[in-house]
Amino acid sequence: MTTTTPDLPSEVLQIAAWADGPTAERDALLDGYLRTLEQLADPHLLEECLAVGLLHDTPGIRRQALAAAVRLAPELAAEAVGWALADPDETVRGPALASLATTPALRSAGGPSALHALLAVLGRSPDQIAAGVGNYVTVADAHALASAQTLLADTALAGTVLEDLPVPLSADRLPSRLSPDGMRHVPAGRLRRGTHPGGEHSFGDPGEPAVDEVTVEGFYLDTCPVTNDEYDVFVADVGAQGHLWCHPDEPRNTDHTRSTADDPRCAGDHPVTGVSWYDAVAYAAWCGKRLPTEDEWERAARGDDHRHHPWGAEFRPELVRGLHSVLGQDAGTVLDRRAWLRRLADLSFAELPALTGPVNLPGGESPFGVRDMCGNVWEWTSTRFLDGLPLQPRFGTMDPGDLWGEWSAEVSVRGGAWSSPPALLTAVSRAGKALVTRSPEIGFRCAASESEVPVR
Repeated sequence: MTTTTPDLPSEVLQIAAWADGPTAERDALLDGYLRTLEQLADPHLLEECLAVGLLHDTPGIRRQALAAAVRLAPELAAEAVGWALADPDETVRGPALASLATTPALRSAGGPSALHALLAVLGRSPDQIAAGVGNYVTVADAHALASAQTLLADTALAGTVLEDLPVPLSADRLPSRLSPDGMRHVPAGRLRRGTHPGGEHSFGDPGEPAVDEVTVEGFYLDTCPVTNDEYDVFVADVGAQGHLWCHPDEPRNTDHTRSTADDPRCAGDHPVTGVSWYDAVAYAAWCGKRLPTEDEWERAARGDDHRHHPWGAEFRPELVRGLHSVLGQDAGTVLDRRAWLRRLADLSFAELPALTGPVNLPGGESPFGVRDMCGNVWEWTSTRFLDGLPLQPRFGTMDPGDLWGEWSAEVSVRGGAWSSPPALLTAVSRAGKALVTRSPEIGFRCAASESEVPVR
């Protein structure tokens, strides 16, 4: 819906502005809002006023606006019911399901949007829905299942919707897949972010953090980055089982095959590259894991003494794969940012004999025994780059090309890569990349919270 009428009645503006207060106050405003809806003759104005209630933060207001839409604007109601079926509040979802069941016109006009919403809510394959297999435990669950089964029985409707699903069907996380094998435990502790005060800075050091120190809860982190061989097993499983582990915001028609799959320089025991943030999230969910937060990554790399490199204070070129390794040059040559970028601009990517190297490079492990945290590949995290908040993407309806330059779509990557100079091959360097980026310089490793790891 788009707003086309700026002059909304005062009763509508009042309910839009209401956020919190006594129940009696809310009910009085809601009563005025609903009476106003009954009196509106202009269909465009009615649509604008209904949208205010349908999108309100308060479930009770959304619920009443939905009932009004079903009664006053059947065309709009079909779309509104589709929204409500994905509402997190079951007191809103229940009436939406009841409206769908009792109003044939809604099923006729809003069938596709309703089925889309039901599939997203139920998170099951059509076969599982038809069989009633799943975690259905509430009244709303039962109504949703019955409505989905009714709509899926319409083969023409089901075929159209399933063919054009904007988001692959998701499945529950599979904790039985989660194993601490190949992971290191990082106990809870304090993290002093960024570089030490008074130290010598380079262009790779981040700016001063908004909060100098934070507490990081205990967690587990993969000892090494995910390899090409490991990732390719996941891709094969997606081919056999379908997109059961994907992030619900994942772009349409996503193919999880890494973009480096046909590059012989990217061997099976090298860290996976050519994968987007969405690819990494799906792989992690397939394992029953997740991506680490930026603070978790940094604590795992720096330890309790907040060291500059995982192995200590000084740069040691033999412990890390960077541009010096790829070019066979002395890492002691100090490059400033401009000189380094000129060096990269002069490289012919296709003509380089090697890019990544095998994981598990000895000698460079962190105090917690985590390896390869600097060099070889940058690593995706779950943290938004500019403000340090958890990334919660809502870009599924956007074309990936529209995300370039969108600050909220930039994710923090850590650790430097085979193309990085010593200034970026540290435990504090960070960069931001759009979450749809697929680069031969970006990979990932997985994490799990202490509470998620099975006790042995």
